[in-house]
Amino acid sequence: MKYVNFCLAAITSLLLMSSSIKTEKTSTGYYPGERIPNIVLSGLEGQHLDLSEHKGKKVVLSFWAAYDAQSRASNVQLYNYLKENKADVTFLSVSFDENRNVFKRTALLDKIDLKSQFCDETGTDSNIYKEFQLRKGFKNYLIDENGVILAIDLSIEKLKNLI
Repeated sequence: MKYVNFCLAAITSLLLMSSSIKTEKTSTGYYPGERIPNIVLSGLEGQHLDLSEHKGKKVVLSFWAAYDAQSRASNVQLYNYLKENKADVTFLSVSFDENRNVFKRTALLDKIDLKSQFCDETGTDSNIYKEFQLRKGFKNYLIDENGVILAIDLSIEKLKNLI
């Protein structure tokens, strides 16, 4: 009888503890085969990013931040590859640096044309950051002419095979 009471007490306490655990709101992110949502931002050069205006063109959309070395390096590599190979693909990137000066200096240091660079200064509080689940790591996307995602997390080799 002692064992039965002990087991019931243990099960009850486990149930009470599990019901008090808060779960994060689930979001799906975006994956190949899905339509990418529209993104609207302002750039340093007075230009505006409205992703819907790029319909009819292939687009590489890169998310990055100066504090994340891997995303920064990927951003530079993709930009340089597309520029050097004169690929018929539009390159757009969005930084999540909260300090616009850090973003601008980093883009200039990386020798990336500021006309294709945009900064969401709300950083990790950004709706874009949350909607694309970037807390799990920065990503980049290849988007087709109809706004459908063809691939995620592009390497140069993967990009070469897709365009």
